[in-house]
Amino acid sequence: MKEVYGYIRVSTETQAEKGYGLSTQENAVKEYCKRNKLKLVELFKDEGVSGTEVNRNGLTDLLASLNGTKTVVVMNTSRLWRSDNAKVMIKRQLLKAEAEVLSVEQPTYSIYDKDPNDFLVNGMMELLDQYDRMSTNLKLAKGRRSKVKSGQKGCGVAPIGYKWEHNGDRPIIVVDEENAAVVKEMFKKYLEVKSIGKVQKYCDEKGYTTQRGKSFSAQSINNVLKNSFYKGDITHSDLQVEGQHEPIINKVVFGKVQALLGRNKRN
Repeated sequence: MKEVYGYIRVSTETQAEKGYGLSTQENAVKEYCKRNKLKLVELFKDEGVSGTEVNRNGLTDLLASLNGTKTVVVMNTSRLWRSDNAKVMIKRQLLKAEAEVLSVEQPTYSIYDKDPNDFLVNGMMELLDQYDRMSTNLKLAKGRRSKVKSGQKGCGVAPIGYKWEHNGDRPIIVVDEENAAVVKEMFKKYLEVKSIGKVQKYCDEKGYTTQRGKSFSAQSINNVLKNSFYKGDITHSDLQVEGQHEPIINKVVFGKVQALLGRNKRN
């Protein structure tokens, strides 16, 4: 037996409308399910809420429940929406969930039928969605650049040798002493053996691993040796500033490693 959800709604206006009270809708939905051999799993309801409103508790719970059960039975689609804006927004959520709507009073209705009246509003909603995404990305980018300019790491995973901690409500980056020792050993060993391959072999012998518990590859070692974060700098896109975090590699040592990397690359 196919499982379905039911949805009923009345507003302060529709409570007075003949034939659309909650009990009438509930009986109609239950009778429809019985007649069509459908198993009514749950009946969601909103009382005293206009169909022009999208933010309804019952509707929100219904949309959040569209997992295994994806069919919704209503007495009339006007119970789901009473305006073009609400219709487009709710239909988009139903379509994303690959849901289906069955209407007692509209036996041929399908949310998958093309409605020319939805075209303009749907286009406007898509533009608004795109604007919101762009606006959010811009705010995040501005926030990251502002952090970098003040000497703070903007976001993301902490480089090996560091970790994120919370200072009240503000996350800060601090030295991870155990892994910082591994990073220092890499820099020291590279100046000694002058080969990333030999440093990799040394790390394997010592049992050093990345933050994900994997063996260091030559590329990952190269990335560590070139990361100016270790000497106290913050780099983001075209910005490079002195960071507020504690450096774990001396600037002179870092400079010597970069010079050696450059010479080895040319050879």
